[in-house]
Amino acid sequence: MSVAPWVVSTPQRIDTDVAFSPILDLARGVVAGYQTVASPVGARRSQDVVDDPCSIMTAALAAAATLPPDTFLTVPLGLGDGGPGDLDDPALMSVLTSRGDLSGVVLDLRAVPEDVGAAPTARLEGLREAGASVALGGEQAAQPTLRSVIRLRPSIVRLGRAWVEGIEHSAEKRDAIEVTGTMAAQLDAWLLAEGVSTAAELRTLSELGVPLAQGPLVGPARRVWQSAAPQAHRALPRDRAPAGDGVLRDLVRRAYTTDDVGSARSVLAETVGFEVVVAVDEHRRPHAVLIKDDHGRWQSSDVLAVHVDTPLGDAVARAMARPRSTRFGPLACTDSAGGFLGVLHLEDLMTHLAGRA
Repeated sequence: MSVAPWVVSTPQRIDTDVAFSPILDLARGVVAGYQTVASPVGARRSQDVVDDPCSIMTAALAAAATLPPDTFLTVPLGLGDGGPGDLDDPALMSVLTSRGDLSGVVLDLRAVPEDVGAAPTARLEGLREAGASVALGGEQAAQPTLRSVIRLRPSIVRLGRAWVEGIEHSAEKRDAIEVTGTMAAQLDAWLLAEGVSTAAELRTLSELGVPLAQGPLVGPARRVWQSAAPQAHRALPRDRAPAGDGVLRDLVRRAYTTDDVGSARSVLAETVGFEVVVAVDEHRRPHAVLIKDDHGRWQSSDVLAVHVDTPLGDAVARAMARPRSTRFGPLACTDSAGGFLGVLHLEDLMTHLAGRA
């Protein structure tokens, strides 16, 4: 059984007013991240402090600085709904922007109205530029609308308890999740199944290829960075993919980078010897790729980033789920902080995969 190497028998307690429930990577069998929840009333302080969005966000971001390697932390946030904890709140925005680098933080949008204005969307983009990712789902709804997913481009699409409950007995739910997973993969997003309560549910989700799961079976919310519960590990199929096969490290190719796509395109038009150039931000996180087409023109498109320890088969599966126009384009290989390491060419991945068959 693979468990995260940072887990110890007595986890260090985190001195905050919030708790964290583990999110399990079903392919690797390790904790991929944590979901922030308010601590139970009376656990430390009053109801007023526990329910205050700014206090929750401040405590969560402080804890995020101590996250174990290769994990993320989701924090609750509203987007233009005018309720508590919304991006329209200047005090909450001040808490988020004062953090600076938001790498490893996932903004968990629990309620997104259909008519989100330009101002909240622009604020969200500013936080994304600071390194934050976005998770999308409704507080009560089982799944966010397709329109919201396409418009907000989340890294995680959450499926509520309604999709998970009794999934082992429902062909309709299994079919729906497979279709949703294909759509999410094309947008370079991961599915997160919430409220997983039984071993049968977790095993079925794993067999369907759902990447992430959270719920009572995986582990309760606690003020420690904890591993997944033993019953969750026992529920996973025995023949699941190993925790990283190390192949991608051997297949990474060096590539030139740029921090200005427009300038790079004008310069590259007069050069030879380049096939791929990757656009990176100030933290060296890849966000676009420039590829020379058959006519010598440089075309820009979104880039699919994969962690260097991703199993080869998973990387190929994610690449093949992309739209046809970009399906065979290179992948950007990243380190634990999301920094660019090099590119992965599909022909290299497929050749290696065929050689292992």
